[in-house]
Amino acid sequence: MRFLKILKNQGEQVRQELIASNLLSNDYPIIAEGQFILIPVKSHYKDYAVVEMDAEKRPPQYATLKESLKDILTEEQLNDLVTSFDIIGDIAIVEIPESLKSEENQIGKALLKVHKNVNCVFKKLSAMEGEYRIRKLSHIAGENRTETTYREHGIDMKLDVSKAYFSVRLSHERGRIADLVKPREKILVLFAGVGPFALVIAKKHPDCRITAVELNPEAVRYMKENIALNRFNIEAIEGDAKQFAGTGYDRIIMPLPHSAHEFLDVAIKAAKPRATIHYYAIVGSEDPVENAMQKIPPGLKLVSSKIARPYSADLVQVVLDMIKS
Repeated sequence: MRFLKILKNQGEQVRQELIASNLLSNDYPIIAEGQFILIPVKSHYKDYAVVEMDAEKRPPQYATLKESLKDILTEEQLNDLVTSFDIIGDIAIVEIPESLKSEENQIGKALLKVHKNVNCVFKKLSAMEGEYRIRKLSHIAGENRTETTYREHGIDMKLDVSKAYFSVRLSHERGRIADLVKPREKILVLFAGVGPFALVIAKKHPDCRITAVELNPEAVRYMKENIALNRFNIEAIEGDAKQFAGTGYDRIIMPLPHSAHEFLDVAIKAAKPRATIHYYAIVGSEDPVENAMQKIPPGLKLVSSKIARPYSADLVQVVLDMIKS
């Protein structure tokens, strides 16, 4: 293989020239050698010294999971491949159709190659289930561990994906809520999980008084660790939101989309007059706001609404921003 031998301080300029001239070979790595670098090229370039040497080709680089599997799976199998998945910290959680079960290890290994930040791959064995909203998982590639650290809005959050509910797809929504918060608000987060809503708000508004309530003891343990990790002042409470008796809150957040309506009485009692309640619901994608409003009792006035994220082919997660009258 041909390499141009270039002084290190000339390397980046020459590399850019080679790219512009379509002469850089992407099949081989650039090699450092003392004060020189060796750049793989398709042919001679200008008057630079050329070195002929053996070198190992770099591993193939793929932009997508589907592309990385095109020589492994059949066309029919590629059509069955689910290419959307969640990455939480360095853990990827994927859906493997039954038709691809025999290929799940290959799919997991391919995902590790495409996403260099991923070290562990798990497949979904169930939907979110139970009062703790936990999903059963099965390890298919990489390291076999379920604890990770996820970073969002400048905050580090530790969690175990097999023991606590967490959605990366609400990252934008958490930022949106934090932007709406006013200085020194008293805020209640129900169904707080490992604390993402509370933590994002505390990062932007350290003067707010935040209470976060969660039923799952494992999630509460991680929430308390995350509060300490980020040095925030958040009150974390382990308990059933139905039993919460606090009052006088300026803002209440209810990210339990399948059954938040069952806790609206608690939120209304906890809210002071003119308080804001952010209510989340999974509803049909046709007329989602009207569908969600059907379960809202009198005394709450809709101020704004939006689709927080798609949920399935015909369902969406909607958020209603409401004021207590």
